[in-house]
Amino acid sequence: MGALIEAFDWAQTPLGPISRWPQGLISAVGLMLPAEAQIALFWGADLIALYNDAYVQVIGDKHPWALGRPAREFWSEIWDELEPLLQRVLRTGETVSATDRPFRLERRGFPEQAYFDISYSAVRDGAGAVAGVLCIVCETTERILAQKALAKAQERLSHALDASGMIGTFDWRIPSDRLYADARFAAMFSVEPEMGEKGTSISEYYAGMHPDDRDRIRRAVDRAITSGEKYVEECRLLRPDGSIRWVEARAQCVYGAAGRPVRFAGAVVDITERRQAEEVERGLAAIIASSDDAIIGKDLDGIVTSWNRGAERLFGYRAEEMVGQSIAILIPDDRQDEEAAILARLRRGERVENFETVRRRKDGSPVEVSLTASPVKDAQGEIVGASKIARDITERRRAERLQQTLMHELNHRVKNTLATVQAIARQSFRSSAVGSQERDTFEARLQAMSRAHDLLTRESWDGTDMAAVVGEVLAPYQGERFQIGGPDLRLTPRMALALTLALHELATNAAKYGALSVPTGQVAITWTVTPGDSPNLTLRWQESGGPPVVPPKEKGFGSRLIERSLALELGGEVHISYEPRGVVCDVSAPV
Repeated sequence: MGALIEAFDWAQTPLGPISRWPQGLISAVGLMLPAEAQIALFWGADLIALYNDAYVQVIGDKHPWALGRPAREFWSEIWDELEPLLQRVLRTGETVSATDRPFRLERRGFPEQAYFDISYSAVRDGAGAVAGVLCIVCETTERILAQKALAKAQERLSHALDASGMIGTFDWRIPSDRLYADARFAAMFSVEPEMGEKGTSISEYYAGMHPDDRDRIRRAVDRAITSGEKYVEECRLLRPDGSIRWVEARAQCVYGAAGRPVRFAGAVVDITERRQAEEVERGLAAIIASSDDAIIGKDLDGIVTSWNRGAERLFGYRAEEMVGQSIAILIPDDRQDEEAAILARLRRGERVENFETVRRRKDGSPVEVSLTASPVKDAQGEIVGASKIARDITERRRAERLQQTLMHELNHRVKNTLATVQAIARQSFRSSAVGSQERDTFEARLQAMSRAHDLLTRESWDGTDMAAVVGEVLAPYQGERFQIGGPDLRLTPRMALALTLALHELATNAAKYGALSVPTGQVAITWTVTPGDSPNLTLRWQESGGPPVVPPKEKGFGSRLIERSLALELGGEVHISYEPRGVVCDVSAPV
């Protein structure tokens, strides 16, 4: 894909030639291309597509046509679902993620249902604005379809095992060819009950069998009569409504004088449910054997009782090496206590779901897995063992680590840009009439923005908590000077940056002229959230115990930054009042 991207005529797209691409776009593409995870990058207002080699599997026949095109064109069949997700990231900067998200794709000439683990995150330019969306996906279609087939097969098995079979008896008098049977046996073979009671030719019962089984059963009956062996055979019965039932017959021939056969008596059991259950079991066995996930059976002592091919591929042990061995072979030394905890929960009848951990392969290498374990009960309802599914999540974890790397790299580059701005400002201030106080104020604002970037990067630019923002801004000051209180509140990256700059200005002014300029001064920072269809944040900064406040004759840059820029960024209202007891700043904005 690197060669295709380099050779592509980007001048014909909204992105323009590569030589004019912003550094943020170049960096994101450079980090995306060598990744093994399936990654696409949508850039700009038109969401122009770039992607790596692994993502080609996701788009199928759309490659290479999709390169350089708006996402709405090559994902037109799912655009109603995809656009809101991408726009949410562009609008708020939040990361959008989902597990096993369904999409109805047309990537191979026909519609198909596909499933993906998705993580869509914002990519920012040098000014901190969201300029693109980084989409890391992992297709889970094969696993989801296997799980659905397994669930359906298990449901069929449950119904089959709940049913009971019919039992009928018969007595065939061989010399007179009269077969006497009870009503249940006659009903099985579609013979009138009265005829069964009075006796009729065995040919009437052969007529009720499936045509493909009649000759085989006749030969088996003749063989049993001739040899004297016990008769045990299974066959299909064709019902008047066209349905088929399976039966198993057991009989013994009785001989008279001179060893002549006189009677052939026995019983028949309806085994339809058993045959269906066996078919389901064969289907289950095929699903388990072919599953890419490791499916393992074990008893309550942790001894392996079954081991499918998925387990062989994942852990490297053959079935004959593991069956009868302790599951602890797979567990690293520092995680041995995990199995005891899992077995304890299973003994209590609990199900263990999506337990992410590390296991050890035969060659000693670690593998990251997600475990799901369910108790297995016997016919009496007693827990006798467990079934465990282990899913390899190495690629997903690698994608998550890649996402973190991308975020830290982009933050590093933004920090470098801020440092460059700071250096240029210092040089400019040094050669102008601007004083050192103005220079220090400007640098402090840059540092506040830099700390806010650090705070957001620690949480992958997925937003942060109000308390964390307040704590970060007030860290340089004495903590006992502040009274802070409010409910848990998650802020978007945009709100966090805006509030950081505003609180920094308020704290700086308080330290120079207000409550923080004297030892007895205090500042109360409180916030509340009004619930409803449109929740609203109310934030108050209130100073007390400082010098008497005199309203300024004209507002400086800091005050204008707070009242105008903060209101614009938050889409709300901001008001600063210069009360004699101390400055009060009230903020009201939707959240």
